[in-house]
Amino acid sequence: MQRLQRLYGIVEYMRSRRTPVTVTEIAGRFDVGERTIHRDIAALRDQQVPIYGEPGRGGGLQIGQEYSMPPLGLSINELFGMWVAQRLSAVSGNVPAGTGVSSAFAKVLDSLPDARRKRFEQVLERVVVGIPPSDDALEGAGPIEPDVYGVCEEAFLNGKALRISYEDRAGSRTERTVAPHGLLVQAPLWYLLTFDDLRKAARVFRLDRIRKASVDPVLRFEPRDPRAMFTEFEKFGIELKE
Repeated sequence: MQRLQRLYGIVEYMRSRRTPVTVTEIAGRFDVGERTIHRDIAALRDQQVPIYGEPGRGGGLQIGQEYSMPPLGLSINELFGMWVAQRLSAVSGNVPAGTGVSSAFAKVLDSLPDARRKRFEQVLERVVVGIPPSDDALEGAGPIEPDVYGVCEEAFLNGKALRISYEDRAGSRTERTVAPHGLLVQAPLWYLLTFDDLRKAARVFRLDRIRKASVDPVLRFEPRDPRAMFTEFEKFGIELKE
């Protein structure tokens, strides 16, 4: 869980409690160390969140009931990262803070201006959270390069064409320019759902097999619903419904 998500989760967790809560309890709730929670409490207080009490041994913390979360100036990229984290937490069912994060995120969405919330909801319509991958699919899976993911996310969110160097299962490399209309997340595997203009066909690319990626400086595209491009989601029951 990213720190920003945890901070909002801590606020909502403390607001839901009628009695003071200890640092040990908060740390257990969010599956981090107590030193991390001490730093988080200090950061929240620096942001004028009214947290009363002492965090030391035997002490208890409580958030003032008068506190309300202010509207947030988050970017679409930041919102998307938060949504993915809380969605996967809910799907996995084994993250202690999953419920708290989902509740906090719902409040974040409610605080957004209408235009920004509408744009964000349009982005989420192009994300498919899928069923767990098969053992065969997981064979040979590797980590996703952070720089590659960042470039792919930018192109996906902003309707920009993407240039990629892709290595298939057999080890052969090809260079492609594609329009990333959607994302399929079958944790821990991530896929780009694209349209390859040169081949005039929809194509799927696994992110951990993308060796290089860059946003095309000129080409843009009008995002489409990937479910209309890939009927396999419905045909084979790949999508995990809410």
